[in-house]
Amino acid sequence: MTIVDADSEHSAHRWAAHAKLPFNVVAGEPDRLARQVKAARDDGHLVIIDTPPNSRELLLRAGSLAEIAVVPVAPTGLEIDRLRPTLELLADIQAQREDLDVAILLTRYNPRRRLAKEATEALAGLPVLSSRIRELEAYKGAFGSGPTDLDEYSAVWKELTA
Repeated sequence: MTIVDADSEHSAHRWAAHAKLPFNVVAGEPDRLARQVKAARDDGHLVIIDTPPNSRELLLRAGSLAEIAVVPVAPTGLEIDRLRPTLELLADIQAQREDLDVAILLTRYNPRRRLAKEATEALAGLPVLSSRIRELEAYKGAFGSGPTDLDEYSAVWKELTA
């Protein structure tokens, strides 16, 4: 597996510089994104493209290359509000490429909090995964080390590939 880190924060790339990860991470270059993805696929890798949330250009490029667009969203009013333009853009890409699947993944999720319940209600009718990534201290403190407790991410993966 290869992560093409096209997010302007380059968090995956920075993480890989501090820890041995069980996958490759390359710094995404917007003008070479398609070639970077093709090279990784030609090497037999599954490719994940990490994009920033508000870059229309990068989202268009990544969406044209992807099979599945997973949109991570924390259950906050701001993130739910910012979701609409992303979904609209992905819908435009789907109008050209019907084979693109879109899924919303709730992250930093705490089912006991009011915001989590409100977010779930606000997203009703949208392609929300049933798997959730909870707000866990283990995830918050994992930067700089190899990930260990990945059960929730495994559930997401199973749901996406079912």
